[in-house]
Amino acid sequence: MNDKSIKIGQELLERRLISQEQLLEALSIQKEDKRMLGQILLAQGFLSDEALTEALADIYQIPFINLNQAKIDQSVIDLIPIDILRRHNVLPVRLENQNLFIAIHDPLDLSAIQEIQYITGHQPQLYLATLKDICTHLDKFVDTVHTLHGSREQAHTDDDDVPVINLVDSIISSAITERASDIHLEPQKDNMRVRFRIDGTLYEKNLVTKTLQRQVISRLKIISGMDVTDTRRPQDGRFTPEKYPQYNCRVSTLPDILGENMVIRLLNRNTTALSFEELGMSPEETHKIKTLSASPHGIILLTGPTGAGKTTTLYSILNFLNQIEKCIITVEDPVEYQLPGINQTNINNLAGYSFASAIRNILRHDPDIIMIGEIRDTETAEIAIRAALTGHLVLSTLHTNSAAGAIMRLLDMNIAPFLLRASLIGVIAQRLVRRLCPHCHTEYEASDDICHSIEGSISPGATLASAGQCEKCFQTGFHGRVGLYEILQINDPIRELILESPNKEAITKLAVSQGMKTLRTAGYNKALAKLTTLEEVLSITGTE
Repeated sequence: MNDKSIKIGQELLERRLISQEQLLEALSIQKEDKRMLGQILLAQGFLSDEALTEALADIYQIPFINLNQAKIDQSVIDLIPIDILRRHNVLPVRLENQNLFIAIHDPLDLSAIQEIQYITGHQPQLYLATLKDICTHLDKFVDTVHTLHGSREQAHTDDDDVPVINLVDSIISSAITERASDIHLEPQKDNMRVRFRIDGTLYEKNLVTKTLQRQVISRLKIISGMDVTDTRRPQDGRFTPEKYPQYNCRVSTLPDILGENMVIRLLNRNTTALSFEELGMSPEETHKIKTLSASPHGIILLTGPTGAGKTTTLYSILNFLNQIEKCIITVEDPVEYQLPGINQTNINNLAGYSFASAIRNILRHDPDIIMIGEIRDTETAEIAIRAALTGHLVLSTLHTNSAAGAIMRLLDMNIAPFLLRASLIGVIAQRLVRRLCPHCHTEYEASDDICHSIEGSISPGATLASAGQCEKCFQTGFHGRVGLYEILQINDPIRELILESPNKEAITKLAVSQGMKTLRTAGYNKALAKLTTLEEVLSITGTE
């Protein structure tokens, strides 16, 4: 027995559809029976299916529909396999403005509503109908299909792949609509969890039922060019959605104790390089990066963890440098976005075409500027330095937490200090913080406690902003991301310090004394500009 059963029972009593004795008897049966109260009342013959359904329609504020008087479009029924309709006792009625109107007997069957939304890609709108009417119309549908196709087996075969294809298309379409960068499909004990990474944060979406889990993964593996039969080893693949040809989807699987875990990276090939201002750089930061980029030779490194936006910033620098008199060649793994006027090449480790071997070949093509997707090993670092010392401007990335950390990482890779001193001209450390939605954020004054907790970096009474919720940002409070930048310009004092086997703290202290702003300081400035929240800054730069 539960509160919902009592509420339904009271409603039926007030309508004089059942007696007090009948209600008490049904509730007594329910103590030993897991069926819903309505099912028990029907089984006991205490009221009719139609009376119960009309009462539930009033209770849940869902329109009641008499299916015998409704005009049902069979093409809408074809959107969903008959076995799913039977399992959930659901009958599609009509499709209108992307809303799929369905007749359902149990308004609390959320799994039915979610499954239908995924399969069709349409938002279900509910009618309540009697179970008898739904089953009668489903039987008529099966008979129609039987007549058209000659056998029920043929009808089942034709329907087999349609729901899975529609479900996969719906997931991808929803992710693109909501600006997701990644789709995570994660098997759980009772279902498969679907999560979208939006602006760097994972949000849980509707679940995929356990019965469809394997079919969904198999469908994605097929269109990604993977081996469907191999579920024990990680695999990589890619595909282009038919409805979104501008997107390139990179797919990766990982064996899991509950199935296969899959991640889909969504890359828009039509994305153009952003300006420095669009990345969120201040005028001072823009000036520093333009000054570094104007150097005729040397190495500029971008550092930060995976997903910090390093490649996007590199593309923006290349776009700034892209002039007719310059030969620019990139070597990437893989090429994420195509830049007009720039020569781009993918590495292929299986073919022996690594970053190091690619750079050797690039140097024979008379480049002025070389972009290396990532410095992963000593060999690549040494060749990049050699290219810089022979008159080329080299841009690359490195996985370190700070600008000073990049210097220490190269020294740890056994790069001679004098070579680093002679070749390195700048390091840009960066992070991405979520940008506040301009439509729903609210402002407040910083309290003394807040200012004290961050060691006085923000003055009491300063205006900050917090996230709200609205339809434009999908209730997240954020829309897009903005960069935080720590720009280390290698000047003579820093060069001399490199020769002295320094530590990261000593380099940072010297750079700050000469005007470098740390990632944390850059974050405070973004919070004061009300572009993001203070909490977001502290979360992203917490280890700095």
